[in-house]
Amino acid sequence: MKKSLIVISLTSIFLVACNKAETPKTEQQIPPATTAEVTSESAIDSEHTAENSLDWNGSYKGILPCADCEGIETKLELNSDKTFELEETYLGKGDGKSFESKGDGKSFESKGTFQFDNHNTSIIQLDQAGDNRKYFVAEGYLKALDLEGNEITGVLADQYQLKKEAE
Repeated sequence: MKKSLIVISLTSIFLVACNKAETPKTEQQIPPATTAEVTSESAIDSEHTAENSLDWNGSYKGILPCADCEGIETKLELNSDKTFELEETYLGKGDGKSFESKGDGKSFESKGTFQFDNHNTSIIQLDQAGDNRKYFVAEGYLKALDLEGNEITGVLADQYQLKKEAE
């Protein structure tokens, strides 16, 4: 009888130990995120911007799409003092001459200043002399953006680039 009592006791202890339910974790048991983790995820890397990381100053050229002509031959000179010179020639209008001969009346020049966007440091905005146009600054090229600063999409999207000229 003693043996069966011991066996029953051990079996019941074993069954109770195996059936112990694990308590579910609550939010209080999960450690809160530290301030450093939250800050690093939402912080903008202000040390590496297009302004200080890329060789953005120089001359950019290309032919941008045009609604009522063959294209707009564009030359944009960005100077290190944040001034610009913009030359545009509407191709297929008048006698079709380009930058080299500015006598066709369809060429336009403007000069002014530009600034890097505070919210997206890879975007520059020309001043009012440049119609507040915006460009995405990349290594070796500029990409023209729409008036809100969004990338132009569609069939002609890849044609909105101005390539940097070798110095």
